[in-house]
Amino acid sequence: MDINNKIILMLSRKSILYILIIVSFVELVIILYNNIIGFIKIESFANFAIRWVFGSIFASAAAIYLFILDLKFLEKLNSNFPWNITFIKRFLLESLFTCLIGISGAIIVTLIVEVISPYKESFYWVLFINSTIGCITNIIMVIILEALHYYKTTRDAKISNEKLEKENAIIKLETLKSQLNPHFLFNSLNVLSSLVDKDSSEAKSFIDEFSYVYRYTLDVIDKTVVCLKDELDFVQSYFYLQKNRFGEVITLETKIDSSKLKDFVPPLAIQTLLENAFKHNIANPQNPLEIKIFNEENILFITNTYQPKSSIENSKGIGLENLKKRYELICGIVPTFSINGKLFEAAIPLVKAE
Repeated sequence: MDINNKIILMLSRKSILYILIIVSFVELVIILYNNIIGFIKIESFANFAIRWVFGSIFASAAAIYLFILDLKFLEKLNSNFPWNITFIKRFLLESLFTCLIGISGAIIVTLIVEVISPYKESFYWVLFINSTIGCITNIIMVIILEALHYYKTTRDAKISNEKLEKENAIIKLETLKSQLNPHFLFNSLNVLSSLVDKDSSEAKSFIDEFSYVYRYTLDVIDKTVVCLKDELDFVQSYFYLQKNRFGEVITLETKIDSSKLKDFVPPLAIQTLLENAFKHNIANPQNPLEIKIFNEENILFITNTYQPKSSIENSKGIGLENLKKRYELICGIVPTFSINGKLFEAAIPLVKAE
């Protein structure tokens, strides 16, 4: 949400009403206090009412002026001088400009009032008093806005973490179901059984890769992100198992910039896309299934030849939807999936290391 939308939202009718009520009450207290100490003299109820009404109007205008400037000022500070990185500089800048904004608002109102109805008291003394009140008032206002911002940020972070945990729980369940479903186990055991009779060395390699796939799945399933290099190593093992099942009709080509291998992706993100390719597409000598993994800048592409099966197993697309939701919660950028002629293309963002 940009600053204009924030101002429109914050300056709702209810917000303005609260400002008017608070300012009117504060103005009443100030008038009565000044009358008690003899700084001003209230000659009649009419004189009191005029002071109160006009004082409340100008003070409300000043409060809204301070409110808008404070919002813009705090937004700039949050962007350029966050508390957790530049605490001392942020504190000094916020303290200085908070006072300056408050004093500037008080000076403007005092000058306007002086032009409309000159003060009976010493103008410079009134200016000093109003500037002091404006400075203190704005300090209180900024403290309240900072508290509200902290509360909202903390609340949003908590909600985001809860959503992410929920999505991770769902993807964990779906992934484990996928990895442990009877078809996957049956196919893998069939392959292993045939390898034992043909090539014991290859059978041992298959068992090692099979074990690694499950070990990796259990190790990373509770993580938010994993290193791209680790994910690609896992994908090679996963593809090895599928290669033993499908044979030469499936191929995998990987080309990733070495500088991107330390970036992150959600765990099992690439495996989810490979699994989709095997599940939904024909793979035979006449129609080989070609899969490519490569990057362009900070986007990782996973493509496969698009040759959909005439009859596809019942699927609700939960894997892709969960991947979108996880990305939205992790970095606010969702992956895209598209069909371009004979090519299915998935583009997923690489998450930079902090």
